[in-house]
Amino acid sequence: MSDRPVGDMAAERPDAWAEAVVAGLEAGRVAERALTEALRPAMSLKEEKAQRRAEAVRAAAMGLGPEGCASAAGVSTRLLASWRAEDPVFDAALSAARSLAYVHDVVPDVATNPAVLRVALDAILNGVPFVSAGALVGAKRDAFYRLRRGNPRLGALFGAAQNARRRTMPPARRKKAELKGYRLVRIDAPKASRADPVR
Repeated sequence: MSDRPVGDMAAERPDAWAEAVVAGLEAGRVAERALTEALRPAMSLKEEKAQRRAEAVRAAAMGLGPEGCASAAGVSTRLLASWRAEDPVFDAALSAARSLAYVHDVVPDVATNPAVLRVALDAILNGVPFVSAGALVGAKRDAFYRLRRGNPRLGALFGAAQNARRRTMPPARRKKAELKGYRLVRIDAPKASRADPVR
């Protein structure tokens, strides 16, 4: 990687810039996992759950809905819903964070909100398909594709995240993921048996 600031590369070499940005995101994720592992003997399930809930509240403060909050917390939407049902304080915190975003006109727009863009990129790095990552942050399918095609930097970032995910996939999953589109199958007409001649 060059010594030039990453931002300087964005205009003239968006692919190289995007690879550097995604590598930084991945490095941050690796560091976060390492910190968690270092604390693992002392960290209880309760503490880990509290940390994940805090991430969900942070995502809600960025205006994200339940799917985006669950993704940011690294849990399923169903688990997030059960946490809300069993813990009224957490439910109130999530609702208050969403209200805060609404009152301050924080739009959960992947094109204008870096925190929302990060949730989408993290989802892709975790193996979520591109369209599904858009749905997590409230983007409609066509709008998400238009955004990717219309903004070279975002297109490069999404492509770099997908490439990084493919590199970390186990070989069997990578091969399956590379099979795209339709598979042509030839079906021959059954041969008539000799006892039943075709009339």
